Amino acid sequence: MSFLGMDIGWGEILIILIVALVVVGPEKLPSYARKGARFVRNIQKVTTNLTGQISKAINLDDEEGGKASDFKKDLMAAKKSLEKDVAELKSSFDEQAKTISKTIDDGTKDVSASLKQSATEISSTLSAQANEIKTTLEAQGDAVSKTIETGVKETAASIEQATAEVPAPAGASAPPSMVPPPPAPAVIPGNGDIN
Repeated sequence: MSFLGMDIGWGEILIILIVALVVVGPEKLPSYARKGARFVRNIQKVTTNLTGQISKAINLDDEEGGKASDFKKDLMAAKKSLEKDVAELKSSFDEQAKTISKTIDDGTKDVSASLKQSATEISSTLSAQANEIKTTLEAQGDAVSKTIETGVKETAASIEQATAEVPAPAGASAPPSMVPPPPAPAVIPGNGDIN
């Protein structure tokens, strides 16, 4: 497809429309589409006028009775008409460019502010959840520690009670837990003998 002297396919048009939708937004896209269509119509009007003026000038040359002064007047009128159309197009294009630039700037500011706010909210939520998890883990750690401590005390008491109930072997003067262990053999350096 040829558009303003450029070969543009449907894929490129689709990409341009998606970018326009993201940049401008769905609310303002129809107004920009109207402005773009108006811009294209103005360009087509200028090219049609130019083509008509050139065709008319060529036809005047072809006619045997054409006068040079009429031709010059027509060319001057065509020149003025083209200059006027170009000025209108330029002002329309400049106005649309300013509007698009302002819309993009406003959209960028809105997106930036929204992202900052979202980041702050996420950070505060994560911080609150981390504090809750820390508190829960500390409480569970204290409960586990108390449970273990209670279990150790109960086990020690059970062992003590069981040891007290076990009768002492005949000929033993003290319970086995009270008898000191035998001394370790001494090693003399150099001869490897044990005394």
